[in-house]
Amino acid sequence: MIRLASSNHLEPINKIYNQAVQDGLRTAHTDPIPLAERKLWFQDHSRDNYPIFVAEQNGTVVGWISVSPYRSDRQALNEVVEVSYYVDYDHHGTGIGTALMNHAIKFCKRKNYRLIVAILVSQNEPSLALLNKFGFHEGGRIPNAIRYGDEYRDHLYMYKELD
Repeated sequence: MIRLASSNHLEPINKIYNQAVQDGLRTAHTDPIPLAERKLWFQDHSRDNYPIFVAEQNGTVVGWISVSPYRSDRQALNEVVEVSYYVDYDHHGTGIGTALMNHAIKFCKRKNYRLIVAILVSQNEPSLALLNKFGFHEGGRIPNAIRYGDEYRDHLYMYKELD
């Protein structure tokens, strides 16, 4: 079941995100995000225009997706939103990412957003596969912008135009 996130979901949302941080291949964070920081992030999302949705199975959060303003201080970009999404590692490959993305795209269409942007680490193959499945296209790449130890990765910008 997919539904709007509440403050009660912050701990599992943060746990799932920090799985990706600790993996080292999914985010540009190198240190886990503290729950206090996640609470501030949650407060910046309005339920009406920039929601966070959670996927639950048997009452447990197994994934989430957020719809955020893209460059919120630039009025000419008001029709553009950014999505971020993470699935608990024990539930990868089970269709949760697909269900979350489908839900977010439907929401964005109802709100008359024109473009959806996803920003990711270029070697994040599962995320790229999900975005490609939904018709996202590469819109930009910053080569070697992300450093993990002695390795460098590209920062990739993907986008989808909505009907």
